[in-house]
Parts: sequence; C-alpha cells; structure tokens
Amino acid sequence: MQPEARRSGLSRLWPYTAGRRRRLALIMLLAAVSAAAPVAGWTIVGDAIDNGIRASDPARLRLDVAAYIAVGVAAWALGTTTWIMLAGMGQRAVLDLRRDLFDHLTSLSLRYFSQQKAGWIIARLTSDVDALSDVLNQGLTTLVVNSLTLVAAVGGLFLLDWRLGLVALLVLPPGILVTRWFQRTSHIAFSDVRTRIAAVTAQLAESVSGMAVVQAFNRERAFQSEFAELNEANRVSNLHAQKLSSFFFPAIEFLGVTATVFVLFAGAKLIDGGSLRIGTLIAAVGMLQLVFQPLQELSELYGQVQAASAAMGKISTVLDADQEIGDRPGARPIGRIGGRVQLDGVVFAYGEEPVVHDISIEVPEGGCIALVGESGGGKSTMAKLIARFYDPLEGAVRVDGTDLRDVQLRSYRRQLGVVLQDPFLFSGTIADNIRFGRPEARDEEVEAAARAIGVDRVAARFEEGLQHVVREGGAGLSAGERQLISIARALLADPRILILDEATSNIDRPSEILIERAFDTLLRGRTSIIIAHRLATVRRADEILVIEKGRIAQRGSEAELLATDGPFRRLAETFDGSLARRVA
Repeated sequence: MQPEARRSGLSRLWPYTAGRRRRLALIMLLAAVSAAAPVAGWTIVGDAIDNGIRASDPARLRLDVAAYIAVGVAAWALGTTTWIMLAGMGQRAVLDLRRDLFDHLTSLSLRYFSQQKAGWIIARLTSDVDALSDVLNQGLTTLVVNSLTLVAAVGGLFLLDWRLGLVALLVLPPGILVTRWFQRTSHIAFSDVRTRIAAVTAQLAESVSGMAVVQAFNRERAFQSEFAELNEANRVSNLHAQKLSSFFFPAIEFLGVTATVFVLFAGAKLIDGGSLRIGTLIAAVGMLQLVFQPLQELSELYGQVQAASAAMGKISTVLDADQEIGDRPGARPIGRIGGRVQLDGVVFAYGEEPVVHDISIEVPEGGCIALVGESGGGKSTMAKLIARFYDPLEGAVRVDGTDLRDVQLRSYRRQLGVVLQDPFLFSGTIADNIRFGRPEARDEEVEAAARAIGVDRVAARFEEGLQHVVREGGAGLSAGERQLISIARALLADPRILILDEATSNIDRPSEILIERAFDTLLRGRTSIIIAHRLATVRRADEILVIEKGRIAQRGSEAELLATDGPFRRLAETFDGSLARRVA
C-alpha cells in the first residue's frame, strides 16, 4: 500500500492535489492578499479619522477614501477569484475520489460483496462523498479565506497597538478549551451520524430489492417499523450532534463580544492617558471583528468538517479493503487461449472450513463437463475458481497449463463467458444488453447473435424490436426471455471458456426447450463447464462429475453413471421422475 493510502481523515485528500499544487500555491497567495485587504482597510479608516477628520486635512481624507475604495475593489476581485479556483479544485478532488472509490470497488473480490450490505456500500458512494463535496465546494473556501483573515487580523492588531492585542488575547485560553472539547465530542457524534445514515440506506436498498417478497408475505408493516426505528435513531444521532454545535457556536460568539468589551475598556483608559488616539481604537475594534467573525464562521464550519472527516473515515474502510484478486507482480497478458482447463489439487474455504477438498479435474480444449449434486456441495464455488473470482488456498487452477495467478486478469476474463441462474439485464435496449460483453460489436453482429439464439422472437413482441428499452433487471421480460438475452450476450462475446451456472433452473418447460436449442449453438467449439440439475442440460457433457461436500463422489458419462447404483442415479430419479421408470 502506498504511503498516501495510510493517511487518515481529510488529510487523505492531499494526494488528489498532485499535479495541481502550483495552482494551489497561486490560490493561497491570492487568498493571503485577499485576507490582508480588510486589515489594510481598517488601518486606512483609523488614519482617516486621526489624520484626516480630526486633523482637518481634506487632502489626506480624500487620499484615504480613494485608498479604501481601491482596497475594497481589490479584495472583491481577489476573493471572487480565490472562491472560484478553490471550488474548482475541490470538485476535481471529489470527482477523482469518487472515481477511485468505484474503481476500487469493482476490483474487490466477491467475498467482499458477500460480507457487506449493498446499502452500506451505496452510502459510501453517495451520502459520504456528498458530505465531502459540501466541505470542498463551499467549506474549503471558507476555511482558507477565514483562516488567513484571522492570521492577518491578529497580526494587524498587534502592529496597530500591541497593548490592545494582548488584551484581546485574554479570551484565547477559554476559546482553546471549548474548541478542544467540541473537537473530541463532535468527532464521535458525527461518526455515529454517518453510521446511522448508512444503516438507513442499507435497509432502504434491501427493502426496494426485495419488495416483491415483502408484499407477497404481507411484511410491509414489519419493514415499515424497522425503517421507522432506524430513521428515529438517525434523527436522535443528528439531534445530539446539532446540540453540541448549538453550544459551541454561541460560546465562540460570546468570547468575541467579551474580547470587544475588554478592548473598549482598555482603549478608553489609554485614550484618557494620552497614549492612544480614537482612530486607532476604532481601527482596533474593527480588526477585532476581523478576528472573531472568521473565528465564528470557522466554528460553524467545524461541524461540517467533522462530518466530512467521519465520512472520509468510512470511505477509507472501502479504499483500504484488500484487493484479494488481482495481478501479482510479473503477471503477463495471455493471448488467445485454447481452453484446456485443469484444477490441480484445489482446496478452498470461505471461512475456516474448506468447501472444496483436493479437487483435480481436467477439461480438454473444446470439451464439456457437467457438475451435478445437491445445493451447497461446492459446484458453484468450483466454477468461480475457474472464473478466478476466488483463488484457491491450495493447489492451482490452470488454463492451457498456466496458473491463472500468473496471467493478467483482464486478458483472461475477456475470453471467459458466464451464464448465471438469474441473468441480470441493465437499463438500456435489448441490443445494448446483448452487446454488453463486446461493446464494439456492429449492429449486424448483434442481430446475427440474436437470430442464432432466438432473441429475435423475443424482440418481435415489441414495436422497437432489438431497440426496445428494458428496465433495470429486465422488468417486463419473462425469466426465459432474460435468459435468452444473456445467452446471446455470451455468444456475441465469443468466449473460449464458458460457464453455465444453473442456467435453466428457473425456466418453464417451453422456455427450456428454446434455451436448450440455444445452448447447442453457444457450446459449439468452446470449453464448457455446466452446473445443472436437469438431465436435458447435463447429458450433452463429455463427462459428468457428481460433487458431494466438496469432493468428487462419482464421475463418468451419463450412460456409465446411470448404469451404476450411485449418487447420480439417485439425483436423476429425484430431478427427473421419468428416469426411474426408464432405468428399471
């Protein structure tokens, strides 16, 4: 991990200024000059009172007025430029952070997504990044300009009259104590706010995804109650954070009023003693406002910064998640593969207990094997190892004799096709979904793939044909139609290795016939791994492997396995009642 990746809190945003630090230096210079302008303005006001008005010098007064106007115009121009440039840099940082966060998420293994709720992950990309965006878009400018104004005002006050400067600093110790208290308590409070928001988002995402089940089992009120509890906890957490802020902000404002009273009282004594002029005192009070007005704005910003810091902490948990599956040093791209697949003594576990035990199989180039067995036996896990969604704990998965860990993942996955039990269709046209695995494919190639698989008959139901827009998940299409589109997608991608994972288990009989014909087209000339329960699907395999508790319990052709009284025959009788009569 790079050193920058170990930064914590908002300091983690520093690497996102790389390549723009000269621009940042220019912004800071402009901001410094802009911050000094109001201090100079109050100095001019003091001079105008003492040396213009009280001295009855119209020329000096006109000069001070002209200087004051010039300083005001310069401050406005510099402030506007600083604001625009800082906001631009802030939004660029947010853009880069969101990109890196999404890129990192897409590189994480399936194990990570099985351990985290979808809503929790969505909260990192949405509400947490938005909290950072708010600070960087508006708060960054407030932070920089007001911090520099504060420094300039304190310096100007001491240069104007060091005695008044010392008097103003009497409120500094209690101000530091209040700020430190708020820093500690608010960090905990705002971190809890981010956690509560994530819980609400997670429950909302789960409810929306499973709404059909919720309504089917009449669980609306239970889910409404659960959401209400999470929402109330979020309200209480936010209220606590706001109570802390409601104490801190007025406390800072009160310290400013107190400092002004001290300066006025001390200034009056000094004027009476003849060591201070009235114009200087007025300028000092003005500069004191420049001290506490930025301090008050910074205190108001502080809660926002704490919320952003807590959000960055949550985001960091994603960015710091280990990328289990990736290219090891020295991994090389793999050219067009033949498709010979080997599992050599493979052992794999999701937790402590292995779910795949010392599996060794070989599928020749263009060959086809079927994995059958009861659910939970390890069939899908073996397929995921071949797809390199996971790496084995022991042994190796090889393609054309090369360990998959020694090749670049992208170059391998480009030659891999997967058809799942529940095919996912993305928002877009039917043609877009077919083209998903090969975006550069021409319209004629998409149409040819659709005809070969039978999707053209699906598209014929719609006026727009293949340009019909499907909603996310393929709503409005039957399970069989969605599966046909996913098969056409795999065909167009032209993979060398194909994995069919229970691709017909949720399909009705008429759709199954269409899909089985589509499989004949799809499997031709490709190395194929079929996971299925239905005999119509597995009987096309060159070899069938019966997997029980992560081990190969039986293997052979369909005829050999049916001729033997073993687990395959029992499975066949369970899943196809007609087989028992045929064997008998």
